[in-house]
Amino acid sequence: MTNFILIETKEQLELAANEWEHCSELGIDLECENNLHHYGVFISIIQISSKEKNWIVDVIKLKEINSLIAIIEDPKILKIFHDVSFDFRILNYQFKCKPKNVFDTQLAALLLGRENLGLGSLLEEYFQFKKEKKFQRVDWCKRPLTEEMLEYAVKDTFYLLELKSKLVQELKEKGRLTWMEEESAALEQQDFTYQDQQYIDLHGAKKLEPKQLAGLHALFELREKTARKVDRPNFMIMHNDILMELVQHSSKDSSSWKKLSRVHPLVKREALLWQRTLQQALEGMGEFYEEHHKKLTEKQREWKEELTELRKSLGNKYGIRGHLILDNDQLIEIITTSSLRCLRSWQKELVQENRIIKKMR
Repeated sequence: MTNFILIETKEQLELAANEWEHCSELGIDLECENNLHHYGVFISIIQISSKEKNWIVDVIKLKEINSLIAIIEDPKILKIFHDVSFDFRILNYQFKCKPKNVFDTQLAALLLGRENLGLGSLLEEYFQFKKEKKFQRVDWCKRPLTEEMLEYAVKDTFYLLELKSKLVQELKEKGRLTWMEEESAALEQQDFTYQDQQYIDLHGAKKLEPKQLAGLHALFELREKTARKVDRPNFMIMHNDILMELVQHSSKDSSSWKKLSRVHPLVKREALLWQRTLQQALEGMGEFYEEHHKKLTEKQREWKEELTELRKSLGNKYGIRGHLILDNDQLIEIITTSSLRCLRSWQKELVQENRIIKKMR
């Protein structure tokens, strides 16, 4: 059993923050609601581990966690996460938090050329610890949280510090620690703005006719309003495939809406509202989405193909994924500016002697 301190009051949080301030590094993980059981995206608990202790901060109970946010933003303390992509977005979205001095163990695994990047896979490989899958989709908003759930949650950060040490050693052995240092510094400059799914993001939306797209937009917004009202995820109100089906094969008869399957009961009770909302959007058309792409010249398209092939071959050579050497945004910037200024030093070293790069500059 892993011992931990459960923090549920402001006083407990301040005492813990005083200890965190004197730590050189901390392992941190989040358990969140992400439109799975309830409406919206928000943090439930934050797990924290030092070399000596483990804590679980009940964010739902506390609501205000400024002293912890200050720790996460403190550049003097190294924070170890696994896969910062979602965690940083939700921290920014909920608390305007921008983490500083971070080591992402998933990023380190990527730079080492690992195929299995999940934390569970790494913990099993390095520590022979197997995570229990039954907790991966539980409702972290329920209170009180069971001891078993809390024990599961704190195990992630309990191993993070030692996992980081093992990955650092391997990066040193491969001569890639400077790669990791540059990538970690770059994380502080990245935009981690959280974006909710929009109607245009639905599969097949961009192929709809303008009036159908206007109808999809209207139903999407009504679904959002309904989900918020009953505190349920959007998919529990109406699945995306049903939305798409309705806008393409709409019915003016509200009775048919009352017979819909796989929708929330409120949709059937308010069938007339849903039918009228769609019909008005189809008839008025409203605003519809237009996407504008800046077209590349023929020469730039050739460069794009050559750079895509270059990152693939370099990825194979170094045993890592090509997007780490050149991601899509960097690729486009290089061919439109004929400059490597968007690359980190280690990326430049890998690509700058290539003939296609020399030809472009």
